[in-house]
Amino acid sequence: MSIRELSHYGMFARTRKAKSWWLMRQVLFALSAMLFLCPVIVRTGGGVNKNKLPTFTYTGTYTLIDDGDGNRRIKFLTSGTLVFAKNVTIDLFVVGGGGGGAGSQSGSAWCAGGGGGYTGTWSSIILQAGIGYPIVVGAGGSAGPYTGIAGTGGKSWAFNQDIYFANGGTGGSSYGSPRGTGGSGGSGGGSSADSSNGGSDGSNGQGPEGGAGQSTTTREFAEAAGTLYAGGGAGGYQFGYGGAGGGGNTGIAGSTNTGGGGGASAYNGTSKLGFAGGSGIVIVRNHLAA
Repeated sequence: MSIRELSHYGMFARTRKAKSWWLMRQVLFALSAMLFLCPVIVRTGGGVNKNKLPTFTYTGTYTLIDDGDGNRRIKFLTSGTLVFAKNVTIDLFVVGGGGGGAGSQSGSAWCAGGGGGYTGTWSSIILQAGIGYPIVVGAGGSAGPYTGIAGTGGKSWAFNQDIYFANGGTGGSSYGSPRGTGGSGGSGGGSSADSSNGGSDGSNGQGPEGGAGQSTTTREFAEAAGTLYAGGGAGGYQFGYGGAGGGGNTGIAGSTNTGGGGGASAYNGTSKLGFAGGSGIVIVRNHLAA
């Protein structure tokens, strides 16, 4: 066999084998790189929050809400103990219980609505894994008597009652003369004059003696798109409407887990009790960067 033939069958065969292995190695490397990088690309493009809420346990009643992009909220509806499996940074929103609405005495209709619970918002709270954190949801204030003042709503708080808390709204009054005064709170209760409605989003209740609101928003996490809470209850001289955010109309209690004030008694010439305020709520979410 000639040198040319050897070159053709030997050298070319080795060269072709070497090229095939080199190409295969390049393909394998490219595939490995794609598999490795693919999850990173997906996470970046999807904007998933790295501070997702970890697994947790809670001894009370709650609702878990998935807001997408890895963001979740927990609405605590009753008191209990919260434990996270990992350290987490959270935002917190708290609403106290709503004040009760006043009752009416026979021959006198001067009864006013209860104030919504006060609200509070905090950001970037660090919670440690394995620690049992108390959550307290304030009860609504009791219905008012024929004369006197309805009950004040309960204080809601989380983790530390001296730092992260919101007091309950005060109850409406029913004095007979000159007229009842709306309870104060997150939003004020309506007075007993001229179909006085309860306040909403931190405003005072309507009427000459409408209750004082907190003058700041009562929306969830104090954000413009947040759900309204802590509406004031309506007065009872004539029919009135409770404030947006759970306030009770005349003759109706404040809504549960809103901190809404209770509506005053619907006067019809006989003595009647008022209506209770709505219970508060505590809401936690994974911290959202500004």
